[in-house]
Amino acid sequence: MKSIKDLIYFDYDKAKSISSQLSGGIINEITKAIEEEGGLNSEFGFDLKILKGSVGSSDKDRRIRTERIELYHELLNDVEKKLDEKNILKDLNLSLTTSFNDFLEKVPNYTYIKATGWCSFEDFERFKKIMTNFNDIQRLIYSSALENSPEIIAQKKEISELKRGLAKANNVKELTKLKAIEKKFDKTIEELSEAQLLDETFVERVKVFLDTFSPNRLNFRLAPFDLFPEFQILSNLKSEYLVNGDFENVIFTYGSRPNIKLTLFGIITSCPQKEDVRVDLNDEFNYYEDHELTEAINYDKIFRNVFSTFENFEKFFFVPNYPKIAISPIGIYREVVME
Repeated sequence: MKSIKDLIYFDYDKAKSISSQLSGGIINEITKAIEEEGGLNSEFGFDLKILKGSVGSSDKDRRIRTERIELYHELLNDVEKKLDEKNILKDLNLSLTTSFNDFLEKVPNYTYIKATGWCSFEDFERFKKIMTNFNDIQRLIYSSALENSPEIIAQKKEISELKRGLAKANNVKELTKLKAIEKKFDKTIEELSEAQLLDETFVERVKVFLDTFSPNRLNFRLAPFDLFPEFQILSNLKSEYLVNGDFENVIFTYGSRPNIKLTLFGIITSCPQKEDVRVDLNDEFNYYEDHELTEAINYDKIFRNVFSTFENFEKFFFVPNYPKIAISPIGIYREVVME
């Protein structure tokens, strides 16, 4: 079965490593040949600037990008094919052959998986940016709609005059007055329209919380079974492996919640069970009596308990819970199967 793939995300380094292990370095030989032909190394470990003669820079850049994408597809197809031949790669959409519960019992035995389904992208940096500018956007929209209101006109004028004065001299008294008028302005907008402004202190606290626990996070969530939406696959994406180079391009093309099913390929990294079978490493302290705990052991116990507390916070941010699983993604793409 062959297919055409519109590649959205591709972890070239991970795919190259897998291919090298499966085929004994053939990809490295291909890479070397490309390097020799191009003469220079690129950020991906090889150079694709293999055009001869004088070519316009824009045409050359397009050719470079095309060659790079072609190599990505070749490598992706090669890795998927070899993992499938060795019976390591499981297509989850084809694995639900009996009951859903039977399927869930088999999942912990899988390693590399592929699944197609409804999905969504969750960009925490974009979320923070929207939150930060949310009030200003509402002020712009609703104050423009109320521009004929005498009250709005008067308050806008007063705010502008105070800002001009503060630009010349930073007066604490005038700054306090400006903040008070801006609050009054927000209240007026809310009273005269449908605007719902967020509390600025709340916005700052949310940003601190996200910066602490989810800095620079771009998540991907996929549900392969329409009848069992509780089973989801979670992935944390690295922006440098987005094929188009920018998540904004993904949003403009597919949307943050695509209305077309996408395919995800990678290795399972977290597979929670209904009953946690893990050994708690802090259980070692249960074998000590209080008088046997030395100062060093006590410090070790305290700090490790702190890390255990942090683990509970992390559960709020993309740590899967049963029956969800997490994978380290290699590729995300739209696949068109040719029967």
